[in-house]
Amino acid sequence: MRLFNPFLTVGLTFLIMAGCGPKTRKAGGMMDDPQTHYEQGMKYYNGGEISRAGEEFKSALSLDKKFAAGYAGLALVLASEGNFKEAYKNIDKALGLNDKLIAGYIASGIVITLENQGKDNEDWIADAVKQYDKIIKKLDPKNSEAYYRKGWTLKKGLDFKGAEENFKKVLELDKDYTKEADEQYKLVQDIQRAAPGSRVGKKIALVDEISKADICALFISELDATRLIQKKRPKNYDTGFKAPEDTRSMTTKTTIQMASATDIESHWAKNFIGDVLKLEMRGLEADPSHKFYPDNKITRAEYALMVEDILISILNDPKLATKNIGAESSRFPDVNPSNFYYNAICNAVDKNIMDGKMNGEFEPQGTVSGPDALLVIRKLKELKK
Repeated sequence: MRLFNPFLTVGLTFLIMAGCGPKTRKAGGMMDDPQTHYEQGMKYYNGGEISRAGEEFKSALSLDKKFAAGYAGLALVLASEGNFKEAYKNIDKALGLNDKLIAGYIASGIVITLENQGKDNEDWIADAVKQYDKIIKKLDPKNSEAYYRKGWTLKKGLDFKGAEENFKKVLELDKDYTKEADEQYKLVQDIQRAAPGSRVGKKIALVDEISKADICALFISELDATRLIQKKRPKNYDTGFKAPEDTRSMTTKTTIQMASATDIESHWAKNFIGDVLKLEMRGLEADPSHKFYPDNKITRAEYALMVEDILISILNDPKLATKNIGAESSRFPDVNPSNFYYNAICNAVDKNIMDGKMNGEFEPQGTVSGPDALLVIRKLKELKK
């Protein structure tokens, strides 16, 4: 089961207002009961099928307007659509009907997290965790979902150690959510191994596929690429003689210099990108039309090109730039040795900065996750030492 990712929900049309549910109806069969519809609704919700989840929660309430879990389910749907005010009203209704409703406290913690994730104010994390702790400490100490959701909230709040402990608890209980917890447990372990030092790095660690803007922010905030590369690159001295201009003659400029990237002015990473553009790194330059395309996802091949430029600077070894050029056969079944990024891939793998896949492929067109990007940066920092 693939749990719903709140970042991917865009433009949902399903809307349920508190107090405006369907009329009560009679059951149409043995399986047409509130609990069955609620459980199916949660399956849809966890799978990202928000509209279908809402239909099931409405069906549950159409059979019993006092079915508390149905309102908890509606709260999740409303929060997924960004309607937090109505989401909280439904949670209040659910817990008003049953103050020991585990689904109500689960929904409350999720809604608080969805509303506040990414915010620098950390008070919301304690508020969300409090909802799960009501379950763990008072209602059901072995409730796997409460531990899983608590870990999920702590991860969103950048508390990776706390998240790891809760995902581990789910695995120890070996009940529900073990598959999901195992995936998240490995993810937060990777993030901790990467050891992001800045808040920027910690936030990008949560990104599934990083963009050009993300990597610029990482290179500047985590690697201090500006100082590293400028310090290592040889200085260029202008030794050409230029005759002094005749200040008595009037000249007119015939060209207008265009900005190095014209599509970053209002972007959140404008300054990070500007700093990286000055370094003239391959894979992170503007195109001939002066477009940078900051939100484009980077590939593993592009990341290898960037890594090679940094490796040459760190090791002060210009020969790396041509070391594997002209190879007759490829070390990777999915990379032609004549490809322009083959040399960079070989250098990144030889220096143990990037890894090939278990089947020997490199997957050059694959995307790069936040944790993977951070692990590479950690290895570069260790090599720098």
